[in-house]
Amino acid sequence: MRVIITGGGTAGHVYPGLATADKVKQLIPGTDILFVGTSKGLEAKIVPKAGYSFTSINIKGLKRKVSLDVFKTIFSFIAGCYRAIKIIKKFQPDVVLGTGGYVSAPMVAMAILLKIPTIIHEQNSIPGLTNKLLGKRANIVAITFPCSEKFFKRDCIVTGNPIRKEILKAKREDALDFFSVESNRKTLLVFGGSQGSRCINESLVDAYNRFRNFDNLQIIHITGKIDFEKISKQLEVQKRPQDKLLYNCYEYLNDIDKAYAVSDLVLCRAGATTIAEITAVGVPSILVPYPYSTGGHQEKNARVLEQEGAAKLILDEDMNGVAVFNSANEIIFNESILFKMRDNVSKLGKPNAALELAKLVKGLGEGRARGGV
Repeated sequence: MRVIITGGGTAGHVYPGLATADKVKQLIPGTDILFVGTSKGLEAKIVPKAGYSFTSINIKGLKRKVSLDVFKTIFSFIAGCYRAIKIIKKFQPDVVLGTGGYVSAPMVAMAILLKIPTIIHEQNSIPGLTNKLLGKRANIVAITFPCSEKFFKRDCIVTGNPIRKEILKAKREDALDFFSVESNRKTLLVFGGSQGSRCINESLVDAYNRFRNFDNLQIIHITGKIDFEKISKQLEVQKRPQDKLLYNCYEYLNDIDKAYAVSDLVLCRAGATTIAEITAVGVPSILVPYPYSTGGHQEKNARVLEQEGAAKLILDEDMNGVAVFNSANEIIFNESILFKMRDNVSKLGKPNAALELAKLVKGLGEGRARGGV
């Protein structure tokens, strides 16, 4: 079987594709997989490093304000469509899977035009413009949240959002050694995504004074590269030799899987990948949605978990040290609340999402081989 996986621009579109590709290879050994993304996106580095073939399409994202850039985007899309046709005719895929991002638009659209079986996967609770449009003609629409189906106005398949296999393999014992933390303390993991979050970082600095005498708590804080030096200096000023709190600060952490494994509670943004990971491993959370996410999808993602009793929501405008302290203190030391949230978040998790999506790819490809698609 030959499969094209297209999507990119952010890790949230790339990693689900990679996770699915791995499972497709397991289901159908010898499958030839080609990733199509942009030359400037994360995918250009991540995909080849993962051992998969990669080619690019140059295309611009659509600006939501009317300007000359709109016309540039239109011409870019047309050129992208011609490039997509060339890729399809050369590679001859049996299935094309779109994982989102504007780069997937010409690839999936041309596959539909050329009658190649197509699947699109939506990671967020609110579909992006690209997937909304493509979802009208794609053979299969796979979604992460059941509530997304109403936006497509057609039957969808709930697979969940594929995550990296490392996330599911991490062991608490190994994580305790990795971070040099204590097993008898509660662990709060704080991060703001790959770039970090100034709002979350500054709120934690503000909260430090309230946590300093907690001998039953340890904090793992991932600041992101931009704020690391500033936040580190601010916290060094605040720290005192008699502090009982254990606090570890990191600029970036490749081993986020180990951080999840040792955590009792997570304070973070509400991106699709983060939501998929914390639900798959069953960690309760305090979610602070990025207020400028497209269509407000992070807040909508967070509200899905809040409604199910799996997370507490704090809006960006309400974030400060007091909010962090009160929310964390209310949850992490109350075993009853923590147990209920852990149970609720585990019910939402889809640890087998990559396998489920791979099965759809396999079924669609085999259907085409039999002449059924």
